Amino acid sequence: MTKTLTRAEWRELRQESIERGEVVRNCNGFDLIQKYQHRFSNNFCQMVELRPGLHLEIIDNHYYKPFSIESLHSASKPLISKFYLSGSHRVLTPGVQGVKGDYEEGGGQNYLFFLPDIEEIEQWQPKQRLHLVRISIQLDIFRAFSTSFESLPNQLQQLIENNSVQRFHQPLGVTTHAMQVALQQILSCPYQGMTKRMYLESKTLELLALQLTQWVDNDKKSAKSSIVQADDMERLHHAKEILIQNLEFPPSLQELAQQVGLNDYKLKRGFREVFGTTVFGCLLAHRMEMAKQLLAEQGLSVASVARAVGYASQSRFCHAFKRQFGITPKSYRTSLH
Repeated sequence: MTKTLTRAEWRELRQESIERGEVVRNCNGFDLIQKYQHRFSNNFCQMVELRPGLHLEIIDNHYYKPFSIESLHSASKPLISKFYLSGSHRVLTPGVQGVKGDYEEGGGQNYLFFLPDIEEIEQWQPKQRLHLVRISIQLDIFRAFSTSFESLPNQLQQLIENNSVQRFHQPLGVTTHAMQVALQQILSCPYQGMTKRMYLESKTLELLALQLTQWVDNDKKSAKSSIVQADDMERLHHAKEILIQNLEFPPSLQELAQQVGLNDYKLKRGFREVFGTTVFGCLLAHRMEMAKQLLAEQGLSVASVARAVGYASQSRFCHAFKRQFGITPKSYRTSLH
């Protein structure tokens, strides 16, 4: 049975860890790192204040048990940008106009949203690593760059110009190669002190610029009517789980469609509509995330990691890894030490 916690109860778990001396804190002016563990998860969070109104967080959590957290967003909650490197979780936001009541955020995807003054339930599944970069942006950050916002997507333009409270949750699709490179540069920042802060701010603003460009490009594409019906949603999520559980020997497209009771067309279109990527793109993203995890934690050779995620050829694996993350597997492993 899934345990549901309030946000206050979640904070109490963290406080209990502090009182037991289990929280490692490293505060260096603008930069705070916390590591702690409790019965639900092992947690890492780095919080960086880049400037007033602009904050960067790096989250790397490992979950042991399924659980949910009920949250109430404050009326002053800022604009949030998210980039998922691995893992996923489900979000329930019933009764919020203009926002799906049930959606999933996950690995290889990026999002931009403004959801103040709402109630939501976040659900996490066990035996997964949730690794993401989150950016919090007050609207004055945008106003500091310009007085004209016509080049921005309409929803964001209205929000900045009118201080409206029109909520939105915008899935922007697959994290692009340029975004992956900037994310890797943030995670392996070589600097300290003021230089580190300047470097991280520049990369954070680069990520936001890339997101806005992706949003504008998405809007320019012709709108297509949805083919996903309510009863297809669970089948698509099931298909995704089958892929994740069979990274080494995945089913063919036809086999996957038969297993979940969809035809090929609905499976392919449904993946693009719900997850923002193709079936192969989803498989590739999770293979690469698993490869990163194995390289970081298991001490396996690059050849062994390649085989573990379904590649018979080490060179093809290395090429796919570099295309996905902008760095070779060997260089990635070296950057961790």
